[in-house]
Amino acid sequence: MFPVPVCNIFSKFADTIDPELRLYGFPHPLVTNAMQLIATLLFSILISLAVSGCSNKENSYLSLSLTPVGHVEKSAGLEISGLAKSPNQKEVYWAVNDSGNPAAIVPINAQGKVVSASGQSIPIPGARNRDWEALAIDHSGKLYICDVGNNYSRRKELQIYTIPEPHLTSSVSEKAELIRVRYPDQEHSSPDRLIYDCEAAFIFKKKLHLLTKRLFDASTTLYRLDRKEKNTVNDLTLVTSFPIEGYVTAADISDDEQILAVLTYKSLWIFYDFPDDDFFSGRKLKVELKGAGQIESIVFTDNENLLLVNETKNQLFTITLNIK
Repeated sequence: MFPVPVCNIFSKFADTIDPELRLYGFPHPLVTNAMQLIATLLFSILISLAVSGCSNKENSYLSLSLTPVGHVEKSAGLEISGLAKSPNQKEVYWAVNDSGNPAAIVPINAQGKVVSASGQSIPIPGARNRDWEALAIDHSGKLYICDVGNNYSRRKELQIYTIPEPHLTSSVSEKAELIRVRYPDQEHSSPDRLIYDCEAAFIFKKKLHLLTKRLFDASTTLYRLDRKEKNTVNDLTLVTSFPIEGYVTAADISDDEQILAVLTYKSLWIFYDFPDDDFFSGRKLKVELKGAGQIESIVFTDNENLLLVNETKNQLFTITLNIK
C-alpha cells in the first residue's frame, strides 16, 4: 500500500491532465468516442489509485474540471434542486425545482429530455412548494419531496411530501401525503447559528436521511426520519455530524447502498466501506470540482456512475467512479 502522501500526488497529477480528458462526457461532436474512452479510463485509474493509496482513516483528494455533456430542457424548469432515479421506469429520472416554482415533478432522461407524454411537468395535488430542496425515492417507487429549505434557520416545522411515482402518461400525480418534521435540537425559530438549512436527502435501508447545510461552520449533520405519524410534528433522529468543509447541496447513495456521494458548492465527497449507517467512519475521497458552477443535484445512474445538474444553467455532467 502506498504511503498517505501519495494522495496529494494524484491531486496534482489530475490538474496536469487536459480538462477535456477528465470525464467521459464531452460536447458533441468535438471529441471522438476513443477520446471519451481514454478520459473515462484516466479518471477511473485516478480514483482507483487514490482509493488504494490511502488508509481507512485518511482522506484522499483529487481535482476535476467538469465539461457539460448536455443540457436539461427548459420545460423542466430552471432551478432544478433534486434528482432521483426511477426504480420502475427505465432511464427515467425525476426532478423537482426550487421555491417559487409549481408543486410539480418532472421526468427526464439522462440526456436532459423531458419524457412525460405531455412534454411537461406533472402537478402534485395537495402539495405546496415553499422551498423544495431535495428529492429521494425508495425501491418501491415512493418519492420523498423534501420541503426543507431553511436559509435563515427560521422554520421550526418542515414538510416532506410522499407520492407513488407517476406513470409517464399521467397528467397529474396521486394526492400527496404530508409528513411534518422538525429537528429535535432546534429550540428557537431564529437561532444565533445558521445550522438548520437542508438541501440533501437519500434513502438508506428504507429510511429517509437528511444532510444539513450548516452556514455557521461548513459542516453537516445527518438526521433520519424514523416516525411518520399523521396529525403531529415528527422529531427527526439526530445521527451524527461531519466536518465536510463546505455547504452541502445534494446527496445520493448507490443502488447497492455501498457508496454515498455528497455535493458541496466546490467539492464532491465519496464515502464507502462504512459499517451500517455510520457513513463518515469508513473511507473517504474528496474531489474538488472546477468549471461546473453551482451544482445542486446529483444521482447515481448505476453503482459507479453519477449524473449531476447545475442550477440556472441546467448543464448536465457525468462522473465515473471505480471504487473497489
